[in-house]
Amino acid sequence: MQFSSNISYRSTVNTHSIDCKINLINSIKFLGIIIESSLTWKKHIDHINSKLNSLGYILNSLRSVLSLKIIKQIYTSYVHSVLNYGIIFWGNVSYSRTIFITQKRIVRIIMKAKARDSCQAMYSKLGILTLYSQYIFSILMFVVKHKDIFTFNTELHKINTRHKLDLHVPSANLTKVQKGVYYSGITLFNSLPLGIKKVTHNTNKFTHELKKFLTKNSFYSVEEYMDRDAIYDIGVLQ
Repeated sequence: MQFSSNISYRSTVNTHSIDCKINLINSIKFLGIIIESSLTWKKHIDHINSKLNSLGYILNSLRSVLSLKIIKQIYTSYVHSVLNYGIIFWGNVSYSRTIFITQKRIVRIIMKAKARDSCQAMYSKLGILTLYSQYIFSILMFVVKHKDIFTFNTELHKINTRHKLDLHVPSANLTKVQKGVYYSGITLFNSLPLGIKKVTHNTNKFTHELKKFLTKNSFYSVEEYMDRDAIYDIGVLQ
């Protein structure tokens, strides 16, 4: 597969193996994730959306005969598993909005709500993360579990500033790089409430506080998370 942007020049690549020509392809399924040469993730998202629509139909059939507790367990076991797999790669591309619309429809089914009812409070009530909150959670868990590949500002200077717990932001001009896992992880981490940043040394506590923060807020976009004005107080975390 030859990766390229929509505007970049694509040269012809001829590859042979044991006198057999290997044809150039535009997409391939690798470990359950459909990767396209343009890295738009459209085919993979369509594949996920098809699965979610089927699960939504099943939940709609079962909601009238099963308790809310059992329905939530089914959501966690199946819908969440489908949503979460590989989300750090495709969770914030523009086309992922279609997945979010489907997820909201499933939440309304679980809560027996009308088609036009707002879901934001329902997410918090159910303890379910929105698609974008799940993306943020997964990215930040990747950062905390792989801190050795990131550089903290305290490693570069000893000046006691309010950004001392932030990660160093490397220079990057390409949009593909800025939307990648590594760069996105840095920008999302640096936007965390200070109290959560302070517990990065304790993975279990960090996970708990991050999940509580994201569940409480139910972000409808990554931009909403980045631009929020409210100060989140997680208690005494010295």
